[in-house]
Amino acid sequence: MPIFRQARFALAAAALTLASGAALAQQTMPGQMPNLAALSGQMHAAAEYCNAYSAAQLDQMKQQQKTATSAQGMSAADFDTAFSQSYGQAKTQLGALSAADKEKTCAQLKAMAAAQPR
Repeated sequence: MPIFRQARFALAAAALTLASGAALAQQTMPGQMPNLAALSGQMHAAAEYCNAYSAAQLDQMKQQQKTATSAQGMSAADFDTAFSQSYGQAKTQLGALSAADKEKTCAQLKAMAAAQPR
């Protein structure tokens, strides 16, 4: 799958993660916590890239996700590691998008962000 399609798929899934942070983490099996932390990192990078959320909102959502995964048995250090690795990879991929792909990706992300209660 091309990187752009992977990024768009990750953005769609990650938007749901950010919007439902703690609730999603509470429904996830402990073995899936690294995936949730990684997905959170991807979404954080995308939301920053597209200016879909404020820095304060992103920090709050990250903390909620970290707390929720901790309640399910994931250590803060493991969350930070998975989040940071995924965040860095996503920033690299997003930085490589063409202007047209950025516009499409960000429009989709902003639409999802706008539809979520804040």
